Amino acid sequence: MNAEISAIFSLLSQSPSHQRWPVAIETWFSGCDPDELSELVNELLQQQAPLPTEQEEANWGRLFEHLLDRQRTDRAAEKNISDPSVEQLSELYEFLGPASQVRHLLLALLAQRSDPLSIETMVSLLIESPPIEVSGFAIALSPFLQCDTDWKLLFPKLFQALSHPVAASAILDLSNFITRKAKVPQHPAADLVDQLEQLLKGVVNQLACIEDGSIMQTAIDLTPEDIASQVNEGVALASALCDAIGLIGKEDRTSALFQAMDLAHRRIQAEAAAALIRLNSDAGKQRLGGLAEEASIRLRVLAYAEELGVVSEIDRRYQSPEARAEGALALHLAEPHLMGLPPTSLRLFDHSQLSWPGFDAVQDCFLFEYEYALGGEPFKNIGIGAPEVLSSGSDLTGLSISDLYAYFAGLIVAHTDIFEMPADDLDSQAQASAARYRQLLLEAEYEEVVPIIFGFFFENQALAVTACKGDEFGVAVIDDVGILWLPHTSITRVLSAEDAYCVYKGRKLFESFEIQEE
Repeated sequence: MNAEISAIFSLLSQSPSHQRWPVAIETWFSGCDPDELSELVNELLQQQAPLPTEQEEANWGRLFEHLLDRQRTDRAAEKNISDPSVEQLSELYEFLGPASQVRHLLLALLAQRSDPLSIETMVSLLIESPPIEVSGFAIALSPFLQCDTDWKLLFPKLFQALSHPVAASAILDLSNFITRKAKVPQHPAADLVDQLEQLLKGVVNQLACIEDGSIMQTAIDLTPEDIASQVNEGVALASALCDAIGLIGKEDRTSALFQAMDLAHRRIQAEAAAALIRLNSDAGKQRLGGLAEEASIRLRVLAYAEELGVVSEIDRRYQSPEARAEGALALHLAEPHLMGLPPTSLRLFDHSQLSWPGFDAVQDCFLFEYEYALGGEPFKNIGIGAPEVLSSGSDLTGLSISDLYAYFAGLIVAHTDIFEMPADDLDSQAQASAARYRQLLLEAEYEEVVPIIFGFFFENQALAVTACKGDEFGVAVIDDVGILWLPHTSITRVLSAEDAYCVYKGRKLFESFEIQEE
């Protein structure tokens, strides 16, 4: 075993880290000989496979991502890809076992190659031993969204995996995609439309039982997490089924779509309405037009209306830049990893035209105040809907409008000369600068000063801290020019030093834009 592979196995046994692997290892992946990749996979097969309960499995996933990056680079350079072999990747996939949460990346490696043997092997593995999660199945098929292949290698055989709950939506999404992009003469599932319609009716009935609560009478052990999972999977599958039935285009297959349109879930209503429009149903046009009022579904409604040529059915006030920005923020907040549902209310907080990082021209910028009223004290905050779509877990309501824009601009700015590091992990020179800044804060009558971040903004250096000033606690950022002080205005969602540093970066950005304009 060569030194680099030995180093990789040392990393695999360590606790996962969000930091990048050593540059030498990343360089090795990009420049090693193909047969060394085969040697690496052979050595993996001699190890003990990590379990999902073990932290080390994340390191195996990172290794597979490096293999994907290397293969992507080789494909772009039109190099012949034969290592690791299809047989090795297949063996490693089975070696990791059905509980693995990272082995789907090996399927993506096979899909990315796009040759007959790789695709046939991938399809067989998906059918016989699918990934454990819906997201794994989607990632395994994702390379086909970027590159063409012989679609007959995938369809109709891949439809054999529809029986797996985690597989159906990803398979249908891919078949819908290649149909919409005219990569195939007709929808690959055209001969299965009866089966798809029955499957949609079953999913709609299950979701209807969740909506009216009757599911608890037959499945009393269901937890709220179980129900949420069923809803997420059901919505994804119902949406894919509606799209497929509409794209297949048989006008006598509408009964399941009308049932789907009767559900309370707005996304499914929109998908069913769009499918009915494809099948020349006026009821679909009427429903789609009415759904534009709902902010969280507005962008999807507008996209379908534009695709299907029925924009005239949408009220013009829901087509404005402000309405689109409102819809983008509502959709963002409804993401499962954020609030999980759309806000109870949204109102325009500010509209300004500003220079914005990443854009050459001045942009229309929209801030919205949103509220969740779910019992108890209402939850309020402010987010941005354009030109970025961003929110925060911290309470931003105490910031001025200019600092709100600065916060969101600082949150997304990316440049090699703009970076920061933990204040407790600095080299000697940075430590000396941080100590000087802390002393300046103490001299300015700030107390309980705790350094959190030391940042570099081009030629500027700054220290972000938590502190107390008088009888107020808050966060501050100090550089050689001055001090930014933001007192806490919330008890439970206080601004962090990281938040303050975002405001600082944003202020610096807007100052630089003003100088450029002069």
